[in-house]
Amino acid sequence: MNIIEATHPLSDQQRSEIIFAGDLLLFRQLPSMLALCQYVDRFMSEALDGGSPEQAIHNLSAEDYLQFIIDMQQRFQEDSETKKLFFQVLQETGVNLGSTFYDYFPMRVVSAQEKFTSGLRTTVGHHRDTWGGNVQAQCNWWAPIYDIEAERSMAFYPDYWDKATVNTTADWEFSKYLAARKETPKGEKVPYPGAPELLETIDESNAFKVVLSAGDVLNFSSAHLHATVPNTTELTRYSVEMRTINLVDLQAGRGAPNIDNAGKTVRYNWYRNALDNSSLKESIG
Repeated sequence: MNIIEATHPLSDQQRSEIIFAGDLLLFRQLPSMLALCQYVDRFMSEALDGGSPEQAIHNLSAEDYLQFIIDMQQRFQEDSETKKLFFQVLQETGVNLGSTFYDYFPMRVVSAQEKFTSGLRTTVGHHRDTWGGNVQAQCNWWAPIYDIEAERSMAFYPDYWDKATVNTTADWEFSKYLAARKETPKGEKVPYPGAPELLETIDESNAFKVVLSAGDVLNFSSAHLHATVPNTTELTRYSVEMRTINLVDLQAGRGAPNIDNAGKTVRYNWYRNALDNSSLKESIG
């Protein structure tokens, strides 16, 4: 696995050929990503009366902190400006939005000192994102809102790019997760996993933990085994992510190798076009 720093925009095919070979692409200091970081920092800081979102966990009660996270994630999800800015980020990397489909655009929060590890979009264990949607042409975009160090980042496991794992892809059902989530109060952990899970211990000796600054964006194949790094620092991690599929990749048969995904259902219906919100399922017939 190589970490390739892109110094200029790449075509959809150029990017796909790099990440589907197992390498990571890093775009540094993109103007639209910097604008998104500043925008999100502004509305979170205003909600804290000028306080630091990274340090909020130390200054609020557990109940107030949880409510702050719920409110900020909901604000981020419902704010059209955040998605608009990130689509501009994608265009700055060379993405053709007309052939690009995405599933959702959340903000993930990993609390300082592992004080809050359950609830809405917090830590995620070892997984491949392709396990859920069963589309090997899927790719991930990931970026922090504030500068992050290795101790509160995301880890990749290059040894497992072509090495199978034992997991629950054969048995996991999305409908069961939706039913469980519907019955679970906001902020509490859903009792059924939101995606297939790993059933073995991963060798951490060659884990690669990315170090990024606000304004940097990481692009990688959704087939890469990765996980949240337990946050042992004093600062909470805020990051954004988007999973995309390029229609031309599907038509050309480009995608990462399927090493250990035994899922049967391909979920094209999760994805909407970045420009007109049309369905990927309908676009491929």
